[in-house]
Order: sequence, then structure tokens, then C-alpha cells
Amino acid sequence: MPHFIHDTCIGCGVCEIKCPTHTITGGKNEKFVIHQERCIDCSVCAVYCPVSCIQDQHGDLIQKVKPRDIPKAIVDRELCTACEFCIDICPFDCIHLVADPLAPNLHYKVAEVDAAPCVSCRLCETVCDKDAIYVPNPVTQAKQYLPVL
Repeated sequence: MPHFIHDTCIGCGVCEIKCPTHTITGGKNEKFVIHQERCIDCSVCAVYCPVSCIQDQHGDLIQKVKPRDIPKAIVDRELCTACEFCIDICPFDCIHLVADPLAPNLHYKVAEVDAAPCVSCRLCETVCDKDAIYVPNPVTQAKQYLPVL
């Protein structure tokens, strides 16, 4: 069961803007809707919702978190191999490659996160097979991908 928006929704649209899969729609001052087929149960919409009207897949209302208290993705530069998987999956284009500050004279690059647009969706974590990018003390849930059989 995906997340669900209750009737106490004020139609502000924050959830739609922050949703990493663009699965929430609605109109100003109307109740917004989460489309079940695309919801990845990450809870990003809920932690940004100013009125805490979003229920998670377990039926629990999720409380708003102050934006400054939402941790952002960070990169462990020693583990990063510059594979660009995190860059490709980031829906907010907040990850890019930079020269490795630990080896500035070499041509190595590492991923770096621009914290401002990061919503803590943790999609980058799910594709990094080196565990080089992560959200410390996350308030959102990471999508669990199932292996294809």
C-alpha cells in the first residue's frame, strides 16, 4: 500500500514539489493525490508536509520535520568510484562530479552533493554498490529494490 493523503490536506503543493518520482498531483487549495503505481514509499512528501496529513504504507501519519532538520546525502570520498549511478538517478540534479579534494593533483573525480535541492529521498543510496553515498540519520525511507528473477 503506498502513502495516502488525508482530507486534512490544505492544497499547498509542497508534497508535489518534493516528490522524487513526480507521483503526486493536485490543484491549489484542493486535496492532492498520490498515484499508487508510482509511489516508492520514501516518505519525502510526508516529512515536508506542513500539516502532517500523509499516512505511510503502514497506516501511520507521518509528522512534519523542520526542513533544517532533514539530513542531506553526503559522499564518502574514499569509497566513491565516480561511477555516476547516483547522478543518473537523482531526480533533483543535486549530485555532480568534482575533482577529488584528497588528490587534487590527480585526475580522479568523486561525486559531490549540492545540499540545497536534496530532499533526502535516498535514491542515490539504493544504486551505490560501494556504499559511498548515504543520508546520515535519515528521516525518510529508502526504496528497497527487489532482484529480478
